[in-house]
Amino acid sequence: MLLRVLGLAVAVTLLIVAAARYRRKALRLPDALITALLGGALGVISVAPATVDPLLRQLGFPPGDARRVLGVLVLSNISMFLLLLRAFSKTDRLEGLLGDHADRLASRWFTHENPLRSVTPERTVAVVVPAFNEADGIEDVLAVIPDVILGMKVDQIVVSDGSDDATEHIALRHGALVAGRDLRRGQGAAVRLGYRLALQRGAVVIATVDADGQYDPLELSRLISPIVRGEADVVHGSRLLGAYERPLWGRAHGLKVFAWVTTHMAGQPITDPASGFRAFSAEALEVLEFRENQFHASEVTVAATKLGLRVREVPCSFRERRAGFTKKPPVFRYGMGYARSLLRTWLG
Repeated sequence: MLLRVLGLAVAVTLLIVAAARYRRKALRLPDALITALLGGALGVISVAPATVDPLLRQLGFPPGDARRVLGVLVLSNISMFLLLLRAFSKTDRLEGLLGDHADRLASRWFTHENPLRSVTPERTVAVVVPAFNEADGIEDVLAVIPDVILGMKVDQIVVSDGSDDATEHIALRHGALVAGRDLRRGQGAAVRLGYRLALQRGAVVIATVDADGQYDPLELSRLISPIVRGEADVVHGSRLLGAYERPLWGRAHGLKVFAWVTTHMAGQPITDPASGFRAFSAEALEVLEFRENQFHASEVTVAATKLGLRVREVPCSFRERRAGFTKKPPVFRYGMGYARSLLRTWLG
């Protein structure tokens, strides 16, 4: 009897809360109806438990107090699971809206601070450098990025992904164009914003290099050369074809596994699908759509080959981080996230 009284009290509370929040416009109509429906159902079961027996009998729960309680618990768990999925979906949409808002603010500020002054700008290469709290290492990276590559002027675009150290100040001091985004979204979202800003500035080739100094910016000419010669649309720097300094055991073996998987998905040999050293023609970036905020390297090759773009690898050097600390998750978590992103890109 106590359980029925408690259930009725909860049901009445749900109905009152749903009505009050809907009247204050704090709850949308679908959410108010769902809450009211759950409250009403709980109230009916509390007042007249036998009402639910026909439904429970169809689900394999014969009449009886103990079986009825068990059946109602099963139904409530199923309802809770569905509501959780709905809540997760709404949270994902809200996160996307906040992220897009942060990107628009960063883009607007970037355009205001770095206006285009030439009606017919010269051909440029944009080097996008995503950074999160890389004050200890970004100075060494920016200092060696060439001012001119293959006869084209270089624009350094640093995308600060929610940095709260001196990363942005150091980048500005070195003459880089800085897009400061206060909301941290992940390296994939940072390079995606950088690509968009580079296209707005009219870059003909867009390259990326990490801010931690593990890739050598002096190899940028080798990276973009196939694009400039018209031989490729997307180019990856391959650590396995070049020099890989002291690779972690788990990460090195995982890289071989994902290289095999990516090769079969893309239909062409790929040795290093997780490289952060890559370049695109402006035309390729105009048609490519990237969605991953974190494990973005996984989607580049597969997305490009699905569109029929020419993908090529060139050797590159990879060395240990000289300063700061890695932002990558542990090996197992990284592998799971990479696999999820790769599968979603292939199926999408």
